[in-house]
Amino acid sequence: MLSDRTVVSLCQAIYKPTALVDQWERFDPGLDDGVCYGLRKLAGFDIVVFRGSVTAQDWIRDLHAMIVATRIGHVHAGFFAGMEHVWSELRPLITQPVIVAGHSLGAARAAILCGLMVKDGVPPCRRVVFGEPKPGLLDLANLIKAIPAASYRNGDSLHHDLVTDVPLSFPPLQYVHPTPIVEVCAEPTGALFERLGAFAYHHIELYVAALAAQKQEA
Repeated sequence: MLSDRTVVSLCQAIYKPTALVDQWERFDPGLDDGVCYGLRKLAGFDIVVFRGSVTAQDWIRDLHAMIVATRIGHVHAGFFAGMEHVWSELRPLITQPVIVAGHSLGAARAAILCGLMVKDGVPPCRRVVFGEPKPGLLDLANLIKAIPAASYRNGDSLHHDLVTDVPLSFPPLQYVHPTPIVEVCAEPTGALFERLGAFAYHHIELYVAALAAQKQEA
C-alpha cells in the first residue's frame, strides 16, 4: 500500500504551479466546474488528489454550507458542487485500485468522490485526507465508512487545525466526519503563528512535517 507520507507529499504538490508538468497524468485546474484535482498513476494504484482552497470560487464554496440532499446523502452544497462532473471525467481514466486524497476543501471533496464511487459500485481502496472539514451528515458517513481511511488533524496540547471543526451544526441536522480523526503534531513557528494563530496549524507543509516526524520516531 502507498504510504501516507507519499500521499501527503502529493497533496502538497498539487498546490504548486508546476503540478501540470511534473506530477500528474491528468491535471484539471477546474476551469469548467471549479474543482481542481490531479490523477497520478503509480505502481499498483491510481491516486486522485484534490487541491484545497486557492481561488475566490473555492472560498465561496467553502462558505456555501447549506445542506443538500443528493444521491449519496445529505452533504455540504459547496463541497458537492462540480463533483458529479469530476467523477464522470475520472471514471474512464481509472485502471487500478484507487486512493482518494486531499487537504482542506480537497479533503471534503475526497469524501464526496468516495460516496459517488461507492454508489456506482466501484469503491476506492483507501481515503487519506488532511485538515478535513466535515463534508456531510451521517448518511454520507455511513455510505463510505467501510472504506479504509485516515483523516489527519494537526495540533498540540493548546491548539489544533480549526478547519476540522467546520461547518458548525447542531442536532438533528449535524455535520460529521466520516471516520475518526488521527492526531499528529507539527507546530508552526515564527511569523506564521503570529499572523494566523491557530489557523496556522492548517498549512499543508505542517502535515508533511508531521508525517515525516512519525517516520523518524518509528
